[in-house]
Order: sequence, then C-alpha cells, then structure tokens
Amino acid sequence: MISAKNKSTEDRLACLALVLITGFSILLLVGPSLMVIAISFEPRAYIAFPPSGFSMRWYSAIFQNQQLLDSLVVSLRISLIVMVVCLLLGIPAAYASVRGRFIGKSAVNAYLLSPQMMPGMVLGIATLFFGAYVAFRASDLMLTLSLSVFCMPFVVRIVMARLAGLDPSLDEASANLGAGKLETFFRITIPQILPAAFAASAFTFIEAFDNVTVSLFTSDVRARPLPVELYYLVQFDSSPIISAISSLEIALSFIVMLVIAKAVGLERLAR
Repeated sequence: MISAKNKSTEDRLACLALVLITGFSILLLVGPSLMVIAISFEPRAYIAFPPSGFSMRWYSAIFQNQQLLDSLVVSLRISLIVMVVCLLLGIPAAYASVRGRFIGKSAVNAYLLSPQMMPGMVLGIATLFFGAYVAFRASDLMLTLSLSVFCMPFVVRIVMARLAGLDPSLDEASANLGAGKLETFFRITIPQILPAAFAASAFTFIEAFDNVTVSLFTSDVRARPLPVELYYLVQFDSSPIISAISSLEIALSFIVMLVIAKAVGLERLAR
C-alpha cells in the first residue's frame, strides 16, 4: 500500500507539474502579445526586440495616417453592422434550435454551426467566386454578408448554451397566465438570455473587426478594413507602426471584454 506521506508527495509533485504546464501555456499565449506591445514603443524606424528605448511616436503616426484612419472607420462600421445582423438572426435561430420541435432539427443545428468549422479563407474564396458568378462584386455589402455568415455560429452557440440551461416551466407558467408565445419570448426569455447576448455580441464584434481571412477576399479595394490594410502594410513597411496598431487592437479587445464583465458579469453565463 502507498503510505500517506508518499501520496502527499505525489500530490504536491502533480500540483507543481500542473502549475508549470499552465504557466508555460499562458506564457505561449500571452508572450507574443506582450512582445508586440513592447516593440510598439521602439523609437527607431525598424522592429527590434527588446526595444532600445521608449517612444510614443508610432502611436502618433497612426493618427497622422489618413489611410489607416479610413480603414479603422470601415472596420468599426462593418463590425457593428455584422454584430447587429448576427444578433437579430442568431437569437431566434438558437431559440428554434433549442425549444423547437421539427423534423431535421439536428441537421439544421449542424448547418447553423458549420461556418465555425470551416476555414475563413475557404469561406472568403467561396463567397468571392459566388459573387463573380452572379455579378456581385467585392463591396461593403459582400463583406458584411460574408462576415455575418462566418460570425453567426458564435451567437448561435452561446445563446443555445444559455437557453439549454433555462427552466422551460417559466414559459409554461407564462402561457398558463395567458401570454402568447411572442409575448413570452420578449418578456420572459429575452431578459434571461441577455448575459449570453451581450457576450455573443462582444465575441462577434471582435471577430468581425479582426478577421482578415474572409475580409481579404470580399472587401472593396477602395475601402479596405483595417485587418486587410495591415496585411498589405506589413509587406512593405517594417516600422513599429504595425506593432502600435496591433497593440491598439489588443487593447480594444480587452476593453470590450472588460465592459461585458463589468456590465453583465461573465460568471452569469455559466448559470
């Protein structure tokens, strides 16, 4: 039999191994972002790590570059539209997938979530070829539609998970009190899934804002979103301005998630 002392030693070693593996994994995930942020303060006109000093010149250069600012406006506009479209379509779709009873329900669920299992580049190329076939050129409309298709599963999956944890007897009680299905949906169901809807909107906005694989093939060349503009910029510019822009995108993602956590509380999503 294993003595209590040996078992305690094995438990401590297992905990130590778990901590080391977790710390290494976090370092692999966070380390590259920290390097990008550090490089953005490099005062010289080329990328170097560690930086030779501290300078904000590249952040100032962003706001002096009109092309980058125009791309930022395009990305913000498209991301907000995609977020609204995905919420308006994704929430009813998730509700029907969880509460609905119809033939082929499993096939419909798989269809709704299939874009998430498809590489963005494949979806972008497919959308481009389809647009060319029907004489629908790359434009803001094509970009919005393609990003909506790509981001829709985020809303559907998150809202479905929330709906699956709700007590259906609340809907039955609402019906017994004389409320119709539509009234029950808006007065009973919607308030309960608001945390999931907020979280889904945050993920959708961030994904639409940062997406390059879909945007590269469907955006208008005269009004390119920020990720596509960065894709072309990184090929011809080796200055830390690219790191500065990336640092601002990291900050934007962090701020969006912080606002959601403060306004809703991410722990409520697990309930």
